[in-house]
Amino acid sequence: MNAQQNNQPAAAPTASSRQTWRYPFPGKDHKEITDPDIFYHALAGMEDGFFPLGVNGFPHGGVHFGKGSSSRVDQSGGVRVIANGEVIAFRLDDAYPQLHFTQDRRWAMYSTGFVLVRHHMTMPPAPGNTANGQPADETLTFYSLYMHMADWSTYLADGSMVRPGWWPGVDAYRIGNKDKQENGGAAAGAFVWSEPKPGTKKNQFVAGQHVAFLPEGSEVIIGEKRGAWGHIRSISAGHMVSAKSGGSFGWEDKNVPWVQPDGDETGTAPVTPEGDWGWLYLHDQQPVKEPQGVGGVVVPPQPIPVKAGTLMGQIGEYHDYERSTPLPPVPARQLLHLEVFAGDEVKEFIGKCRARAAQLPASDRTILVVHSGARLVVQPSDSDHKLGTRHPLYDAKETARSPKAGPWVQVQPRYLTIGTIAALDGGPVWIRRDDLNRGPNGLSAWKRFPLQVQALADPANAQTFAFPRAQLDGIGDGNVAVDDENIHWWRVGFVAADGTDQRGWVCEKGHPGTTWESPWAWPGFEIVDATGIALTDAFRRNLSVTGSADWREQTEFEPSTAAVNGSALLQRLEQTVNRIPLQYGEKKSSKDGQEVVTARKLQRAMNKSWLASELAHVILRYESEWGGGMSRWEALTPLMRNARENWQCELTRIKKLQWWDDVKGKIADFPSSPVVNHIHPVAMVGNFCSQGSKISIAMLRKIWSSVFVSDETLSDLASQINENMAEYKLDTEGRLTHFFSQVRTEVGPLFHLVESLDYNSTGLNSTFSYFRAHPAEAELYCRNSLHLADQEQIANRAYNGINGVRALGNGSIESGDGWKFRGRGLKQLTGRYNYTQFNSTYPSIWPGENVDFVRNPDLVGQMLYGVRSAVFFWLHGKLYEIADRTTTANADDQVDKITAVVNRQTSSYGERRQHYREIMSQRVFEGVGE
Repeated sequence: MNAQQNNQPAAAPTASSRQTWRYPFPGKDHKEITDPDIFYHALAGMEDGFFPLGVNGFPHGGVHFGKGSSSRVDQSGGVRVIANGEVIAFRLDDAYPQLHFTQDRRWAMYSTGFVLVRHHMTMPPAPGNTANGQPADETLTFYSLYMHMADWSTYLADGSMVRPGWWPGVDAYRIGNKDKQENGGAAAGAFVWSEPKPGTKKNQFVAGQHVAFLPEGSEVIIGEKRGAWGHIRSISAGHMVSAKSGGSFGWEDKNVPWVQPDGDETGTAPVTPEGDWGWLYLHDQQPVKEPQGVGGVVVPPQPIPVKAGTLMGQIGEYHDYERSTPLPPVPARQLLHLEVFAGDEVKEFIGKCRARAAQLPASDRTILVVHSGARLVVQPSDSDHKLGTRHPLYDAKETARSPKAGPWVQVQPRYLTIGTIAALDGGPVWIRRDDLNRGPNGLSAWKRFPLQVQALADPANAQTFAFPRAQLDGIGDGNVAVDDENIHWWRVGFVAADGTDQRGWVCEKGHPGTTWESPWAWPGFEIVDATGIALTDAFRRNLSVTGSADWREQTEFEPSTAAVNGSALLQRLEQTVNRIPLQYGEKKSSKDGQEVVTARKLQRAMNKSWLASELAHVILRYESEWGGGMSRWEALTPLMRNARENWQCELTRIKKLQWWDDVKGKIADFPSSPVVNHIHPVAMVGNFCSQGSKISIAMLRKIWSSVFVSDETLSDLASQINENMAEYKLDTEGRLTHFFSQVRTEVGPLFHLVESLDYNSTGLNSTFSYFRAHPAEAELYCRNSLHLADQEQIANRAYNGINGVRALGNGSIESGDGWKFRGRGLKQLTGRYNYTQFNSTYPSIWPGENVDFVRNPDLVGQMLYGVRSAVFFWLHGKLYEIADRTTTANADDQVDKITAVVNRQTSSYGERRQHYREIMSQRVFEGVGE
């Protein structure tokens, strides 16, 4: 064993700490999976490793991935860590151990390699809590385990196999392909960065800026390391190029990043200090050399931070007796055991979470619970209108309130009459989206949206189940609809009382029999204690119920069978298997009408979404198979009959696989007892996955607390950014914090998308900041009435006077451009010049849209274009680069630099700095976009 001392305690909890989640594998299309059913069905394809009961009849705390699951998820790139955390122990086999079944002279290989990651999750603070920290019992420490990982020999044999970049003790790396050159470059590789600085969180380092690019396959030697960052000492293969496609790099073709490149006429290209090759993000690269401690359990002296989605390693080999061969074994069966566990504090933690969830605002409730007895809209209503029945239609154009996706679209039909084009009497109608381009005449249409809660129909749902919002929004355009009130509908599967599969539409608002719950309510999760089940009893029962025991043993094993059947675990599982629909000609398998619980029955249940979810929400309290000694396993020896000699061989394998005692005592807070609570990894990620990857209403509510700013407004804002986070360069906590600290000042506390000229007893509205610099104009305005004509007159004076007629091309004071091009949007786009700039740049960012903001500036007052006007400044001014260079020490300066671009004449520099501090101190966007 090569264990090192590691007594690093869990990080202290911070207010609003948010965890980021990823499923262990992407989809077959290489995209992120949002539907946990895909994983449940994948696991049903495996032949063993079911949760929470294995094929051997023993309680089983993990799940298996292998050949049977590979048709539904992409396992070719290795397994990824499911949440932000830190590697605290691992083992990498030099070569797979081999097991010799002496009784039959057969051989098998298996992996003892594993990676153990420690995670923390902190519940939301109590409403009104403004403290910097939270009580320790509001943070849960849990662990994820990736077992049976590939050995070092496997990596050596296949040079193309991607290796984990977090391996310690490595100084040579081959460049991976996670990055693409800027400016649309096709070359894959890795950016080279300027020096990373300490971030706002412990052990966090913030990148500087791109200074160069290393193409895929280049090799480097690393010197100093800071977290996941490595300082390039030398380049052993390949050459640096410009970070931008087509850009100049170096000087006179010298392969050096520390001199200004040819072609940089302004002298502003980012460079490193002379002699400095720059820094790499190592977790995206591939170690070339062998990591430290191969062959033994390694406990790094400092935990190794990893982000959700980081590669843990490739799946290794694990051969059971059936895969053994007469000759020394060859690779034949890849198998991953994945589990999540926590100590006994999880029970109290969940209880506190549920109490806290009841205190949280409705906007934090992101899981739709469809209760037993709820009815859904099984079919849309019949169409009640035919277009073009009176006289031919001229066209039917989408309305402003029409959804951008979904099966139906709202249109305004227009008829060609004598000399004119007239709208259809009665207003817009709904048609199928597929009919939009088929010509309007004769189309079926609806005066009301085709889905209405008044049309709920039988059969009723027979089992309560939960849908995370991320799962609902990811089920496909044909199953997601939005009405003209921006209410979402989803077509989901459910089960009727007779056990038949059904599908129906459920809506997000006002649907009887449904509720929204917070993930912190842990909906559906239930701790089941199985510690009273002895392995010997479980083994005897399994022999009996699977027909492997002879008639004498059936009688002899009855007490063991009864004891296990009476356990809390089997009683709980019996509820599930009794709801498995019978196949044609099948009868109940016991005389009392109750199904016998077996792993094969659970496998069948996993093909039914509602049953799979029910099984996955069991939290199994049981002794880990990776600890606890050998006595309980050795007790099975008398029951092995003719296979006793082979069983003795299996005991040697079990002993080699155990690692618990190699870790406990060396890692602070790690459970000393292997009796832990096992949580299904898919169910846990599915429950919390929406809590870190996207902006939520709850996050924005911390910025706009006023009741006058509606949830609908914040939801609309969030959705506009969430759909385009990467393209808008708003995909990190730092970028979002900077962006919204500016937006908060620009639109004010009441979220004015159009500049307000309202006057009240306290003075001019704070958003009309131009008057601050021109008190004479303010006084003139205050003496006037609030009539529209007066507002326009004073606005024209203020806008033209402050912005400058010549500078902005606004025309004369009397032109009306000041009022026409007044501040609108998140950034309060102001003046003809800025509207013209936005208009001319718009097609390059959002191609294919026919809009004109100079002719129709009111468009910028809509959320869609109001967001895009701010994004235009963010991208055009490369403000994200300033945000990326922010550290704790220079934060105020970076805010000021961005403010100077957003609103150079403002007097609100201090206010924007304060907003930045408030948003960052609350960790409003922690984990978003990761």
